[in-house]
Amino acid sequence: MLPPHLSRVLAAAGLLALTACGAAPAPAAPPAGHSGHAGGVGLYAVQSGPLGVVATDTDGHLLYRSDADSADPPTSTCTGECTRTWVPLTVADGAEPELLGVDEELVGRLARPDGDDQLTLAGWPLYHHVDDTGGLTDAGRNGADGIWFAVTPTGEKAA
Repeated sequence: MLPPHLSRVLAAAGLLALTACGAAPAPAAPPAGHSGHAGGVGLYAVQSGPLGVVATDTDGHLLYRSDADSADPPTSTCTGECTRTWVPLTVADGAEPELLGVDEELVGRLARPDGDDQLTLAGWPLYHHVDDTGGLTDAGRNGADGIWFAVTPTGEKAA
């Protein structure tokens, strides 16, 4: 039998270990238009209904990656007419995106042919769909044309 004070210490340690094992919930989506950084661009990890935790932009638009692009090296194949539907997530020169639930080391940039800097996540160029309204209650355009997929905060395809 353990002394009472040692029993309490072990019980507290066990409780601490159990709470550390639980997954932290994804942050709630920030208000539309919210950004604390110059350039007004943010990457946020948010919980969506059907897709789990996904990445969104400052305005709550679901972000996508394309299988036609490359992550290594980061390369975008969506130019010209493509960008009228799949809008590249760009950031002003020198501006840093606001991040919430996204690892800073996974965020990068690539120079687009038009001179804009496009944000990347784990090397994948990021886009939103021109018709997205910012709602996360459905799967958006996940799987569109067999190449466009919602992206997780780690750059993976959302399930």
